[in-house]
Amino acid sequence: MRPMWTCRTCGLSMIFRAAQPEVDEDGPYFLCVGCGARNALVNIAGHLGKTVLKQPEE
Repeated sequence: MRPMWTCRTCGLSMIFRAAQPEVDEDGPYFLCVGCGARNALVNIAGHLGKTVLKQPEE
């Protein structure tokens, strides 16, 4: 099974490479390739100097 992001607006599932994460003043996110909605991500790596992104549980 491939790692996937799922749009919270339209429900489209896409592989990570299809929707590259970005960061702005509100934090990390990806834009849905289907509807263009902004989907929040969280960094779960803590303070280890790494970035490990996942979608928050909602």
